[in-house]
Parts: sequence; C-alpha cells; structure tokens
Amino acid sequence: MVMQMENKVDIKKPSKEEIDLIQQFEAHYNAIDHHLRKVTGRDKTIPFSIVVGDCGKYRKWWSDTEEFLKIVGNLRNCIIHEKTAPYQYLAIPTPLIVERLKSILDQLIHPVLVIQKFKKKVEVVKVTDSIADVLKRIYEYDYSQFPVYDDRSFKGLLTENGITRWLAHHVASRLSLVELAETTVKETLREEEKRKNWEFIGKNKAVDELKELFSNNDLLEAVLITETGKQSESLLGIVTRWDMLNLQSISQKF
Repeated sequence: MVMQMENKVDIKKPSKEEIDLIQQFEAHYNAIDHHLRKVTGRDKTIPFSIVVGDCGKYRKWWSDTEEFLKIVGNLRNCIIHEKTAPYQYLAIPTPLIVERLKSILDQLIHPVLVIQKFKKKVEVVKVTDSIADVLKRIYEYDYSQFPVYDDRSFKGLLTENGITRWLAHHVASRLSLVELAETTVKETLREEEKRKNWEFIGKNKAVDELKELFSNNDLLEAVLITETGKQSESLLGIVTRWDMLNLQSISQKF
C-alpha cells in the first residue's frame, strides 16, 4: 500500500510586531471605509474600490490617494479573506503603508486647516505704488505675488510674471523704455486683469480644498486667506502654487 504524502508549506508564525502592524492596518482601513461610506452614502454592499472612486470623481488632487487606497483594499482582502488557518497571513503590511494609511485617516477625520498651515503677514501694494518700488520688494523679500488694494478695496493680484508681460508689451508696442519710478501698479495691473489668477478662501477651510482650487484652475497663482473668504475682510495669509508644490506629506514617500 502506497501512502501519498501531502505537500505542506511551512509558514512562519508572524512576530508580535507584525501582528501589531496587521491590527493597526485593519483598524485604519475600517475607519476610512466607514468614513467614506458615510460621506458618499454607499452601503456595505458596494465594493470599497467603487466607494473610493466616488470620492475621486470631482477631486483631481485625490488621484494618488485613490490609487493607494485601491491597492490597500486588495491587500486587506488578501490578509483577511485568504487566511485559511490561524496566523497564516499571505501578506504583512509594511510600517510605511500603515503610516500612510493613518495619515489619510487623520486628514479625513481631522483635516489640517489653511490658517494652521499658511497664516502669515501678507505683503500688499497700493494701486498708487510705483513698479520700481514693487521690484525692490521682490528683490528684498523674494516674493512674486502681491495683493493690490485701493484703500481697503481689493483690486487684483500683481505678479512678477505680470510685470514682465506688461513691460514686454509696452516696449514692443511703443518702442521705448519705461520709467519704472513713474509707472504705477494700477497701470501694470491691467495685464493681470486679462485672467483671474487669484481666489479667496476662509481660514477654517481644509488644506485639501486648496489642492482642489489649484487643480481646477491652471491660471491660479495665489489663494488669499481671510476670516470667511470675503474680499472685504483683512488678509490672514497667502498660499501660492509654489507653496502647494512644496507641501510635504507622507504620501510622497510611497
């Protein structure tokens, strides 16, 4: 009588640290799943990947997070549903994955507010200021965007690029040099008025809403922060496209 031996795979029992990673992973995943279903109105019968996709339909900045969460959904299914015996996990999430998952959860439940991240004194100019004075400020402060005011009334956003375009157009059309000390901000601002390169936002909006604004408007150069997002309110901060590009996040590590 010939006995056929079954092939056995020797699966090593996960360490305490690995079990802890799995538990943290599951907890963060479940919390995110619950939050997204509450936001989208989707019930438990709808796959997680579809729920995540719903959140990304109108959020261009969500694309990296959406892709990551869909991968996480597959990993979670592998960990939870493919296990056929105690401790026989087919995959163990890395600390980096768990860290990023926690970061996404924190951003969803406790979003960072724009005032927390970008509160600062804003350098403004008046319509009567000369371009020579503005160029000195650009050199001194290394700023390239200046909100323009006529007394307390907001008139627009003057940028380094706008000044350059105005100078180029002036010289090309008049074939003459410009006396910068005699040229006012009001004259130069006309070049900026051809496009809306600014937005206002309330101080208690989430940073993610800033990402949305910049994603939806390629011409946007700065977002101005006030108490409730009204132009008539005092400036509390400014966010440029460069500021957004330099935002450091855990998602950039994955």
